[in-house]
Formats: sequence, structure tokens, C-alpha cells
Amino acid sequence: MAGAHWQIKGEGDLTDRRASLRGREELVERIQQALALTTKKEAQMIAETMVAALEAPLLSNLGMDGFTLKLGSFGNFYVRRKPGIRRMIGFSGQTILTKYRRTVRFVSLGSLKLQQRAVLI
Repeated sequence: MAGAHWQIKGEGDLTDRRASLRGREELVERIQQALALTTKKEAQMIAETMVAALEAPLLSNLGMDGFTLKLGSFGNFYVRRKPGIRRMIGFSGQTILTKYRRTVRFVSLGSLKLQQRAVLI
């Protein structure tokens, strides 16, 4: 999940309402600040444990279309199958059908969803 990004509520004008948390380094820094940890190593261990706890059930259930991992009052992660699409190879003009792929989608719940609605209004 090195390329993962997390959406968080920002402050400022409308263009500044969303900030993204990119990569584990920024996640580690935020954990260290929030928990007032003395070393970055401690925060890194917490971040790795948290990400592994989310990754493990999702990866082990990728084959099951419609699998849901619910984090109470935070949100749901859904595994879904996206069908292949038709692509045209520009040079030859040949049309091919790509393979299907699995995606993981996050839908917020509870207080996080209420905060999102407040920001959108």
C-alpha cells in the first residue's frame, strides 16, 4: 500500500477542504504527533500493525466478490470485481478485451460521514 492515500478533512477555503495523506511516512509522522511518541520507530510499528490488520482480511478475500470489511463508526471496505473493457491498439487497429480486475472501495460511515456532509454543504 505504498501508493495509498487517505482522505482527511482540511481547513481553509473550498479549494483547501481536502488534504491527502500520501504514503506511510506521513501516516507515521501523524501517529507520532497524535500519540506523543518519542521515537519514529514506535509510530512506524503502530502504522505497520494497523495497515497489516486492514490488508490481511482484504487480501485473503479478494476472490470473494462482494466481501465487506466493516470498521464500526468509520467505514466499510468493499471488494468488487470490475469487468474487462474493450481497448483498441492504436498502431494495428486491433480491438482486445482486457482482463477483469478486483478493486477495494471505501465508503465512510457514522461520524466521518456526517463530517463529510457538513463540509459539502
